[in-house]
Amino acid sequence: MSRSIEKTLITGISVAIVTVLAIVLVSIWQYRRIQDSGATIRHTNQVLSQTHEVTDISARYELAVKNYLLTGDSLFIDSLGVLDDRLHDRIAGLKELTTDNPLHEGRIRDLTHYVDRNRELLQQAIGLRRGDDFDGAARLIAGSATHGYSFQIRSLCDRMASEESGTLDQRRQANRRRTLELNIVLWSLMGAVLVLGIIFLKKVRVDLARERAVREELSWFNAALEDRVHRQTAELQGSEEKYRSLFYKSPLPKWIYDQDSLQFLEVNEAAIAHYGYSQEEFGAMTIRDIRPPEDHAMLEKDVEEARRSSDSYQQRAVWRHIKKDGDIIDVEITAHSFIYEGRQARMVVVNDITQRRRSEQLLHRLNMDLQKRAAELAASNSELERFAYIASHDLQEPLRMVSSFLQLLQKRYSGKLDERADQYIHYAVDGAERMKALILDLLEYSRAGTGKEEFSAVEMDEVMEEVGNIFRERIAEGGARVEAGPLPVVRGDKVQLTQLIQNLVSNALKYHSNEPAVIRIRAEESAHHWTFIVQDNGIGIDPLFFDKIFIIFQRLHNKSEYSGTGIGLAICKKIVERHGGRIWVEPAPEGGSIFFFTITKQP
Repeated sequence: MSRSIEKTLITGISVAIVTVLAIVLVSIWQYRRIQDSGATIRHTNQVLSQTHEVTDISARYELAVKNYLLTGDSLFIDSLGVLDDRLHDRIAGLKELTTDNPLHEGRIRDLTHYVDRNRELLQQAIGLRRGDDFDGAARLIAGSATHGYSFQIRSLCDRMASEESGTLDQRRQANRRRTLELNIVLWSLMGAVLVLGIIFLKKVRVDLARERAVREELSWFNAALEDRVHRQTAELQGSEEKYRSLFYKSPLPKWIYDQDSLQFLEVNEAAIAHYGYSQEEFGAMTIRDIRPPEDHAMLEKDVEEARRSSDSYQQRAVWRHIKKDGDIIDVEITAHSFIYEGRQARMVVVNDITQRRRSEQLLHRLNMDLQKRAAELAASNSELERFAYIASHDLQEPLRMVSSFLQLLQKRYSGKLDERADQYIHYAVDGAERMKALILDLLEYSRAGTGKEEFSAVEMDEVMEEVGNIFRERIAEGGARVEAGPLPVVRGDKVQLTQLIQNLVSNALKYHSNEPAVIRIRAEESAHHWTFIVQDNGIGIDPLFFDKIFIIFQRLHNKSEYSGTGIGLAICKKIVERHGGRIWVEPAPEGGSIFFFTITKQP
């Protein structure tokens, strides 16, 4: 009968295991399908993101040109080269992402054509404006509406985005179906596991029945073993003096107490020294006297379990003991039952773990506080960045209209009204322009720490060359000199690293002293990172404000003295931190400032 039961159990277990393995394989296959769907969804999202960026950059390019045509301020077109490069990079990226869609191939070709034509037309308008032919530039811009290049760009991008959105919805529905199928498979797996558990339960019941039979057989041997134990106990009593010597000289506190009365029978020298009680005081005490009153109930329960237990050794993880001076300590104890002078007693070995417990508790509290604060800080930073991006993005359109009409109002009615009206219009135009600069800087700041570009090898010499081209006219006009030593190749986001160097060089050119600006840039290598040094001979920074300058919108000068919103160094700080480094400033020995920032080396 037992062989039949065993055979049945083995067969059932084998079938259950094969079933579980089959369901697991199906689950893995289904999970890989879901991963593939996720990859296609991410690809579609990338196409949508690139399409929106093409529309946004094109609009910013055209807006910058129109602002220049209205104001004549060349600052609006300083970044046209960067915007043009970004626009073509985004179109190239869009083309690479849509190689699997023949319809998009023709649209991207048309998109490139319209972008190039629009840029040529805007460049012609800039040339006319530089020649003080404002009316000619205005006619050219008005005439460009007939070409509809901007409309064609937006229309093509909207069609591509609409198709990709439809594709995204289809892929998401397919992904949900596959997820539902995976859930069904997982529920099946749970059912199979339940069946397997029932089978094992039956097997355990059979084993328990066998164990009872074995115990009955072993009970016959206990009487004989008891006689032998009694003889061995008598022999051990003859060796009591030997063990007594080991007991008293142990470096750990030890004592022996009566298991019935809990009275201390013997204590060693280490216990007397550690607890502060004398040999006579211990002799008049029970083990209750060294336990806090609130632990007495637990002590009674432990003693009762020890009396009923057949185990010779018993170990309690942690107890609390009271020393003679009133201090409460945490201890680990190991107890051993034996016969002492004809009565049932227990010998206890004590290990004081008070300091270790306190250190562990303190470390645990510190870790919990640190984790909580890190989580709160991460959530707060994420919410602030999301709010800054949304707020600045949504405010641009109405502000763009307000700024344009205010500038037209100033241009048309300047000098035709009284002096106070001209002053009010000037204040309104200036406020709108500063508000626009703040919003654009806030948008740029919200993007600085969350770049989507993957890190790649970046030649910092090329970055320095691009920055030099951007500021070529300002350097020539001010007689400035930029000296850059050999710079390394680092891994990072090239666009953000270019922006980092550009902001530092721009500040050095802006805050120069009476002497022509001299800017020196070099890099030093260490084991784990590169340190870049940007030194200038400008007006310098008071050491009291070294930390303040990296806070968003913090300015040290009046806007009438130096233009700007005070966000450039805050963006630099976010970019450096994204690259695993830090940024700080020190005064230059011969005057001016030295900015340091590090870029972590990556494998």
